[in-house]
Amino acid sequence: MSEKISVNSTARLSQAITALSAMYRDEKFVVVSLRPGKDRTLDQNRLWFAMYKRIAEMTQLGDASDARHYCKLHIGVQILLNEDAGFQAEWYRVMRHLPYETKLSMMGGCKLFGPDGFPVTSLFNRAQGIAYTDRIVARFAPQGVYFDDLLSQEAA
Repeated sequence: MSEKISVNSTARLSQAITALSAMYRDEKFVVVSLRPGKDRTLDQNRLWFAMYKRIAEMTQLGDASDARHYCKLHIGVQILLNEDAGFQAEWYRVMRHLPYETKLSMMGGCKLFGPDGFPVTSLFNRAQGIAYTDRIVARFAPQGVYFDDLLSQEAA
């Protein structure tokens, strides 16, 4: 059993200490890893969901969920196909033959992949996450979707 807790308040510190104490009591051996800093994936996810919402508001793509599915399939999958040979091999073996609508729907919650759908953005490293953000902007800015305010909040 592995648990990751980001400590950013006294309450979260208390939760981490309680979890560590309970695990030690139950298992008698515990490996602890600590590092300072913020978990960028939370900020990145928050930015992406704001971007999906903006895309939905300013295009005919559908709602924020539809925008998310579209971006994961058309932008995220392409990043992984270009940069990860293992992902590419499995995608071509398992997913490539499926109809477009099936692939698109699998980018969202489903019984097979859970509430987040087919794993794409969760597989990204930091550079791939940045590329994903940049490519969303490049794809939708020419359609009049404005992201500058969201991106300036991210930089702050």
